[in-house]
Amino acid sequence: MGLVGSLGASAAIAAAPGSGLHLLPPQPAAGAIPAPLEIAQNSSSNLTSAQQAQLDELLRQGQSRISAGDPAGAIAAYQQAAQIDPQNVRLFSGIGYLHLQQGNYAEAITAYRRAIALDRNNRAFRYALAHSLYQTAQLAEAMAIYQDILASHPREANAYLGIGNIQLQQGNEVAALETYSTLVRLAPGNAQAYEALGNLSIRQGNYDQALTYFNQGVRASSSNKDMLYTSIGSLYLMQDNLAAARSALQQALALNSTNANALHQMGYILYQEGNRTAAFEHLMRAVRINPDLVAAHALLGSLLLERQQYLQAVLSYRRVVAARPDDPAAFYNLGLALWGQGFQAQAVSNIETARVLYERQDNPEGVERAVALLEFWGIER
Repeated sequence: MGLVGSLGASAAIAAAPGSGLHLLPPQPAAGAIPAPLEIAQNSSSNLTSAQQAQLDELLRQGQSRISAGDPAGAIAAYQQAAQIDPQNVRLFSGIGYLHLQQGNYAEAITAYRRAIALDRNNRAFRYALAHSLYQTAQLAEAMAIYQDILASHPREANAYLGIGNIQLQQGNEVAALETYSTLVRLAPGNAQAYEALGNLSIRQGNYDQALTYFNQGVRASSSNKDMLYTSIGSLYLMQDNLAAARSALQQALALNSTNANALHQMGYILYQEGNRTAAFEHLMRAVRINPDLVAAHALLGSLLLERQQYLQAVLSYRRVVAARPDDPAAFYNLGLALWGQGFQAQAVSNIETARVLYERQDNPEGVERAVALLEFWGIER
């Protein structure tokens, strides 16, 4: 019998989460941001032989650090390289790219500003800067960048999507609807435009209209249809129509077997149906493809606890509590995983945090469960 089973009812895993459909913030255009591997191909200054040799070595070290999964080490190498070759725009864009991938948006902003100062007409850098500004709630400047892009490229779809998402963030649904509708008129085959319109309708509670938009996108779009089928599946899940959701998600995965959102949603369906093995496989694939899928980590964490894979459960639940600092169930489950891994002091601390949050949220059942678990562990309060 595993940890959870041996602890009895008081230690039951807290509230397994639902499918977790969310409106996503604007993302840079796929492939628009130059990856740091391109850096070594560019040298912009008249360097001495010694400087060039030192630069080449730092670029080699940077790429080696990337291959080893050490972005911080790569950034350090590229920053040293930028001191030798301060006119190399690819160095600054590469540094920005790595910071953006790590969610270090303030640092990404600094790096992309330097890159843009060296190459003012590079749209990819401007998109990346706007995205980073959005993530740090600097909406006015992000909006100005998207509008500036449209001033010179009036049919640029990603700029419309960015503007619409900022308008939604500002609570201006009327303006967002007009922005997305304009994009559909300009680019009737753009799947993201229909997805945005559908998500806006969901936000307004108009599920029938959302489904209409998603289906229009499937018919009109020649690419990215898997995104639309995933959105259709998510919509049916919100309506508890598992059969229709499964059908849509199967179509999404047939088109793109690496669609992390579709894998997550299918994992949720399989979980609801009691097929924990298949659910586990789908959820593991989802978070490997996209480690930032918090709802997938939450559901995966509960399965990892059942399997007594406590270290992996700790890693998943740490992501959940970082994204949901007011969620007592996440702290409770993290406490269970930490106890199972042998980190008793950390486990107790997280259960105490869960208890406090349950109290703040006037949830006496949650408080009782947390207190009972601490007593079972022999922790005196």
